[in-house]
Amino acid sequence: MKFHHVKRTAYLLCILAVVCDGSWKVGVIYQIDEWRDLHKPNNLTSVFEISKDYINGTNALTAAQKVYNISSDGVFGIIAFTSCVMAPVIKSQANDMHTPIINIVKHHCPADQGGVQLSSIPNCNIQNSLIVDITLHMRWQRVNILYDSSAALCIQDLLTRMSLKNVSSKVTFLTGGIPLNSILAIIGRQWMKEVIYVSTSEHTALDIISAAQELDMFNSSYYWVLNLHPHKLWNSTAYKSVHKGHVLVVSPHRQHNGTTTHALLYDALSIFQRVLNFSRGTCDSASSNSALPLYLTTRQLMNTPWIKDCDILGTLELHVYSTDKESWPPLQDVAVYTQMNVLNISGERLYKNTFNGFNNKTLKVVSVVGEPFQMRVDEGNGKFYFYGFTYDILDEFAKEFSFRYEILDSVDGLYGNPTEDGQNATGIVGMEADIGVAGFTITKERKAVVDFLYPFQEEGIGIIMKKVDNKAGKMFRVFSPFEMDSWLATTAAVLVAGIVLSLIVKLSPFNTSTGLKESVSRSFWLAFSTFLHQSGEKTPKSASGRIVLGIWWMFTIIIVSLYTANLAAFFTISLAKAPIDSLQELASQTVYKPLIKQGSNLHTLFQNAEEGLYKKIWDMMADMPKIKTAEEGYAMIVKGKYAYLTDESETKYKAMSDCMILEVAKETFHKAELSFVINKEAEFKDAFNNHMLKMVEGGIVDKFRSKWWPQNNCPSSTTATELVFESTSGIFVVYGGFLVISLTCFIIEVLLIQGKKHTSNKVQSPPNDIKDISLIMVDI
Repeated sequence: MKFHHVKRTAYLLCILAVVCDGSWKVGVIYQIDEWRDLHKPNNLTSVFEISKDYINGTNALTAAQKVYNISSDGVFGIIAFTSCVMAPVIKSQANDMHTPIINIVKHHCPADQGGVQLSSIPNCNIQNSLIVDITLHMRWQRVNILYDSSAALCIQDLLTRMSLKNVSSKVTFLTGGIPLNSILAIIGRQWMKEVIYVSTSEHTALDIISAAQELDMFNSSYYWVLNLHPHKLWNSTAYKSVHKGHVLVVSPHRQHNGTTTHALLYDALSIFQRVLNFSRGTCDSASSNSALPLYLTTRQLMNTPWIKDCDILGTLELHVYSTDKESWPPLQDVAVYTQMNVLNISGERLYKNTFNGFNNKTLKVVSVVGEPFQMRVDEGNGKFYFYGFTYDILDEFAKEFSFRYEILDSVDGLYGNPTEDGQNATGIVGMEADIGVAGFTITKERKAVVDFLYPFQEEGIGIIMKKVDNKAGKMFRVFSPFEMDSWLATTAAVLVAGIVLSLIVKLSPFNTSTGLKESVSRSFWLAFSTFLHQSGEKTPKSASGRIVLGIWWMFTIIIVSLYTANLAAFFTISLAKAPIDSLQELASQTVYKPLIKQGSNLHTLFQNAEEGLYKKIWDMMADMPKIKTAEEGYAMIVKGKYAYLTDESETKYKAMSDCMILEVAKETFHKAELSFVINKEAEFKDAFNNHMLKMVEGGIVDKFRSKWWPQNNCPSSTTATELVFESTSGIFVVYGGFLVISLTCFIIEVLLIQGKKHTSNKVQSPPNDIKDISLIMVDI
């Protein structure tokens, strides 16, 4: 205990002597198997005197002895160029000697228990903050993170930061047991960009680059962020494919050479220089009355507010490099990130290979007629232009990215598909143009030769045909509320009621109605007149007869009410019914033949079908006329028994344009996405995708859709309309028919009476009423 007080007193005396003398000594220890020895920076020569010593390997006793020797030499502090293994040993011994210590290491080390530690790579906070700022700048919503054990200490902090910014993460730890090709293949491809952040050792990062090269992942669908020194990437064999992709290189590693070590020593000496400046009142945040503490422990050096106020460690910067296929060197320095959490981007774009506009360039656009997506107008002299739903979308792109366009016709009037050999394509798909503007169905076959933009809508295939002639049905619509079975059942009910009433009247001893007893037909007429809510016939007097008649009254009220309600509904809704309502119905009938455009995606779909419903439809098309345009298809269905199959939106538009002739089936099939086609690896693909997504989510595409597909072109089937004679003529026909029947019966009765008259002995004169009838017949 006494020895400890003596040593501490000697140490204080040495510090006092140094302060009074104005000479400052700093001890520097080099672990020569990790670092190179350097002289002290020239611009600090007048401030500090350096006492150097060396250690080799990881011998803890030797390192502790070196720290003891330097501390005993009356130094102001120690700067140790060491490793993560030796840093705790050196720090512990310096703490025992009450000597401020700054450890400088090359890698991320676990959190220590005090002291100031510099590193040749930035700490997790700075690096993760940079990655989050890049994510926010690029407006990414999801990031795939690949990391190994070298970055395990930093990933949890990164995930926390991303979750606070509402960025989702898919994290994969690389253990070495699963091939990198398999891991990269799992990363799903969406319509929008996939972001992959690689935080691994340099060796593993280069292996990931090689695996991604084999999978063709350095294209416009992927955005990469790599923790890698740019020289490592430049000198790798994989760089030829990488430089065309979207790749950012964050360089946390300094080159471990003489210049780097010199800079780190300068940073460490600057810490002590700040302490001296603070004691002399030169730091902006320091008090002019502050005095230099004569006793500085390692914990005090790290935690005291006056060191933090002077921003001792604020000189570290991270540089961000981007691949650039148009310039040299191939990796361009595009941004600097400081410890003050400021991302300074040098140009307009972070990724140099991303698209930034056309600067009023003229693009080649090719289209084919398909209402209302694209409609063609001839101006004469070979000039024409297109307009429609898709051209409203194209004009929005032209405004956003500053380009003009010239329109070309499809070479064969087809949308197009790849040829069987896969080397060429027909129609628009095979033409040399910048953008194919139409409602292209996105298929695997087409994606082999062209790229698609983000889809502007999803829809199925519709079936359109000529309306059925329902004039006969309209004439007898008054009888439509009941089907034939209901009418027959109602007639049977009248007959049964008449029979039951006649039996009760005849057999009941309590019935005093002689009128009903005279004829059974009167009972039937009573049942019939009651059904029509008429009266006049005498009713039964017996209790049983009245019960039967009362039940019959209730029955007739219900039946007549149901008929009346249904009749009103039938007069206010459309009677027309499509002859075909689904693809299944089309395949199961023989009247209508399916019809599709040649060279369309639908044509390929049915042609390639090997079995099932699609194969059956294809067999029905054996003698199908070859049509190339929608107009030809609509002309065919108006003339003959054809059902035209095309995009649902197109069928609805055409049906609304001609409500009286055309009709669309209720069901659709083969749901698919529609989009524009562009050339493979077009530089503007990602920018166009982002803008298309923005228009879809912002309702701009829906606004254009409501313009071309208005809702009120055709009268609604549920809207009440005037009652025209055509709908009620059936009852007049029936009434006239019954009048003819009644008159015929009357004539037959007269003839029968006249026949009896001539065959009699003429003893008695005919009754007066018969004479009257004869006179009437003569008049007729």
